[in-house]
Amino acid sequence: MFRQQSSIKVLHPRAAALLALFVVAAFAIRPAQAQTYTVLHAFGAGMDGAVPGPIIRDAEGNLYGTTRFGGIVTCGDDTCGTVYKVDSAGNETVLYRFEGGTNGSDPFPAALVRDSAGNLYGTTQGNGFIGGASVVFKLEPNGQETSFPTDGVNVCCLDSPLALDAQGNLYGMSPFGGRPNCGLNTFGLGCGTLFKLSPAGEYTILHVFNGKDGMQPEGGVVLDGKGNLYGTANFGGNLPCQSLGYGYREPGCGTVYKLDSSGNFTVLHIFGGPGDGSFPLGLNIDSAGNLYGIAQNGGDEIQHTNFADGVGTIFKVDTSGNFSVLYTFVPCTLPPCTQGQVRNPVYASHLVRDSKGNLYGVEQSNDCAKGGGCLFRLDTKGNLTDLYDFEGENEGPDGYTAAGVVLGSHNDVFGTMFVGGPPETECQDFGFTNGCGTVFHLTAH
Repeated sequence: MFRQQSSIKVLHPRAAALLALFVVAAFAIRPAQAQTYTVLHAFGAGMDGAVPGPIIRDAEGNLYGTTRFGGIVTCGDDTCGTVYKVDSAGNETVLYRFEGGTNGSDPFPAALVRDSAGNLYGTTQGNGFIGGASVVFKLEPNGQETSFPTDGVNVCCLDSPLALDAQGNLYGMSPFGGRPNCGLNTFGLGCGTLFKLSPAGEYTILHVFNGKDGMQPEGGVVLDGKGNLYGTANFGGNLPCQSLGYGYREPGCGTVYKLDSSGNFTVLHIFGGPGDGSFPLGLNIDSAGNLYGIAQNGGDEIQHTNFADGVGTIFKVDTSGNFSVLYTFVPCTLPPCTQGQVRNPVYASHLVRDSKGNLYGVEQSNDCAKGGGCLFRLDTKGNLTDLYDFEGENEGPDGYTAAGVVLGSHNDVFGTMFVGGPPETECQDFGFTNGCGTVFHLTAH
């Protein structure tokens, strides 16, 4: 596809640490590019939106996403966020502006899901101190929005994408839901829950995590053709295995789990840190039911004493629960992503998979000489290729800190940058000096 290329108010402490990781300062020397990078839309705050999350793409090539800020100023000093569409010609339309209160606010950083009728579904994280609840929402093509507020205990703090089944049921996860203070979480919160939301708006708790089976589920769940759910928990599992997460350490290096259609919960893999990785992110599923994911840390933890936590792995879990490491990232002495060598990287939550079985991922930032991160591809033989090196902070008009990508239909890629953009789109009201984020298109020559 491509040739290799050499302040903000939040709901809970985890969200603050997450955004801090997303906006790590990076100073990149940008090489000559063999691809064309086009900014389709640059957010300008105000009613337009600011700080976009990951996007989805429909069959006609339209892109849909949310912005954490922008829109209506009813969430204290902050605006409440938006839902937007960018068509195939690059024209942006704001589809909805959140109002705060039980209507929700801060739809970040989860991507949307779209049904065959064109309805969009998503979650809002909420703004804990000033109105703006954490909700599941539905947005119809005519602009009608319906919010489903949570109970704030078993279902709270929603920041992961939803899964949708053929009957219109939604499935999601609450990272801190469940019994308050499960005895393990740094902030004295629950270990997390899985839930189901019916089309009528009824919540059902499907599983309450206890730490040994996982803690802090993130990244959303995926569904197979039989109605089984699969996902990851960032922490928990092997509790003596300490994992470096969102700026703090938690017990357990994470798990991959299955919840079958009858409600039976099974841990498919418990991460151990060295070798297999730790702190697993969201999953991708293929037609055969194989699961693919990326672990933020772990892997190579032995030979490089300056990187005791490792810099991550790409892994696969098959339908029988057999786990394999497809790629191990190595701490860098070279530019970022090249030959898979990175230092203190931050990865986007999800890999994407093409029809040939190649996996694509995004490194959002790192501490190497070129710190803007990159788009990379892992082929079916285990070869990793740096496809495109992104700009770092203040490096140019493209935006920086990629939220993730989706594949186009012509050997191209679409994605978003959380922040940055052209100089005229300053975002100082939200703590950024050079732009509120962009939607981009990347094509190969």
